[in-house]
Amino acid sequence: MEDAHMAIGEFTEDAALFGVFDGHGGKHNILRIGQQVALFTAKNLPKLLKDLPTFKAKNYKQALVESFIKIDELLESAEGKKQLAEISAQCPKKDPMFPPVDPDEVANCVGCTACVALITKTEIYVANAGDSRCVLSVNGTAVNMSEDHKPDLENEKNRILKAEGYVEDNRINGSINISRSLGDLDYKQNPKLERDSQLIIPVPDVKVEAISPESQFLIIACDGIWDCLSSQDAVNFVSKKIAKGKLSTIAEEMMDSIIPNDINEKGGLGCDNMTCIVVSLHK
Repeated sequence: MEDAHMAIGEFTEDAALFGVFDGHGGKHNILRIGQQVALFTAKNLPKLLKDLPTFKAKNYKQALVESFIKIDELLESAEGKKQLAEISAQCPKKDPMFPPVDPDEVANCVGCTACVALITKTEIYVANAGDSRCVLSVNGTAVNMSEDHKPDLENEKNRILKAEGYVEDNRINGSINISRSLGDLDYKQNPKLERDSQLIIPVPDVKVEAISPESQFLIIACDGIWDCLSSQDAVNFVSKKIAKGKLSTIAEEMMDSIIPNDINEKGGLGCDNMTCIVVSLHK
């Protein structure tokens, strides 16, 4: 399992914070180290966000952008590498066939997507970097609150080409299939470019939506869910379950519904690591 998440219902007196972080990468035992930056992000982002002057001034959109960038800055620091080493020590023991993994290597070759929703009493702020997705249900209609950042999107591909990279089989330099993430520092080392112009960038898109009586719930999930369900499919599934009073088990039931009985079914779809959060917006 390479994912991590956060669900803080009382983040402040006026806001709740939720997020899904889908880990990936690693040159050795991927299943062992792919989660480390995701765990690192889930641990650090809430405090980094809350401490920002922009957050204290309730400029939430800018604060979310800054908090994502600060995760990368922390990963590059001595303190960040110390934390990664501590997280590594807490992970299940690796296969003895693989050599030890250095924290520097983790920060450089491991990363995670990040889809974060900050919910106030009147608005929803969704910051996204990568291909996890947040969907809002408005009277049963799916409203995408984020865009999946894939290398073949025109604006993403243009940035990659300007950063002296290329896109092959929807992968940057034939390797990684997302164009924004936290971590993955090997792709962010061009000294001629600013942080928002590298092959992969941590800068999120932020979408803001007012909460209305028609706003029902949010679904925040990693790409393993969206490989199997459209945004509207997911909203339909949750709507039926909420109508039956099954809010507490909806995410579990959704994943049960798309996991195949055999890994060869559906071309492997439904076999990915999957994390899903469902947030009801009204009591």
